[in-house]
Amino acid sequence: MNKEDFAKELKEIVELVKMCPQNLQEKCFEILLNHALSAKEGRRIPPATKGAATDTVDTNAQEIPPEVKKRLKTFAGQHQISETDIYKVFSINDTGSVSIEVTDLKSKKVAQQQRRLALLIGVKHQFADGSFDVPKDELREACVDYGPYDAANFGANLKNMKEIFAGFKPTMTNKLSPLGKSQAATLIKELAA
Repeated sequence: MNKEDFAKELKEIVELVKMCPQNLQEKCFEILLNHALSAKEGRRIPPATKGAATDTVDTNAQEIPPEVKKRLKTFAGQHQISETDIYKVFSINDTGSVSIEVTDLKSKKVAQQQRRLALLIGVKHQFADGSFDVPKDELREACVDYGPYDAANFGANLKNMKEIFAGFKPTMTNKLSPLGKSQAATLIKELAA
């Protein structure tokens, strides 16, 4: 392949990459460029690079149990959120264990951080067991881990966010309400951006 042909092929690669979602463009470019260079040198493409960008989106998803994947897809579809965004916020292993992976809650206010953690914990439980549960003790532990734990105001902050819970009980495990689920989806999009 001469320089002119390669320049033309590179231009085509750039045009193809522009059609990919923003978060996949770099990987797509890398794969297509490697393919073009391999073809130029007459080498076969290793099987691991076949499939281009579609393989990169669901790398985590291929390893998770089908019931967890189904709950994730249902939540994503109901709230118009991409699975890619979900995987930026949550880690799901092959046993179905779900953990919150973000380190920055994108808020400086203690009460808002506590609210955000409650929303994420509810979605975490939805993926893991289908419950949307927000156990008070788990929320307290998450607040301690992330830093917004304020012992004096923890209960008051919890009461102030009762609209995100269905049938709020200040001393028990609560479930996310429809409003809470919607706010959780919006939060996931924000944190993944």
